[in-house]
Amino acid sequence: MAPLQKRALITFLIGLVFSAALAVVLVLEGDPTAFEDSEFIRWIMYITLVGVPLSYLLLIDFSLRKPTELDERDRLIMLRSGSVQWLAIAIALAGWTVGLTEVYWDTGEVPVAFLSLIFISVLIISVVARSLGILLGYWRTEANV
Repeated sequence: MAPLQKRALITFLIGLVFSAALAVVLVLEGDPTAFEDSEFIRWIMYITLVGVPLSYLLLIDFSLRKPTELDERDRLIMLRSGSVQWLAIAIALAGWTVGLTEVYWDTGEVPVAFLSLIFISVLIISVVARSLGILLGYWRTEANV
């Protein structure tokens, strides 16, 4: 397993764990806007908001600055992983738009708290999808060999 592949797998798993923890806390509260009133939930969200991108920064981004650890295949996989990332972001934003529009159609107003949830979810999805794109790139490369 290539060093970049290992780091992408670790970052992917960290992102999934943080995402699952945030989802569980929000589901247990029963109201996605509950973080407005609960300091505990806000801290879970802040930790997730910082933890996922920080794991990517430490594990992936810093390794890109070491040219001795990356070969031509790694660089190509990094370039292609962006397409998975942008597709995931587009799907997430479309999901939020359709979901919130349908749920709040009658009231005509979406609670402001959802802006934070959209931002946090898209940031997490971005990092997780980039890591997934790297893993898929290695999988495709190894499958074609």
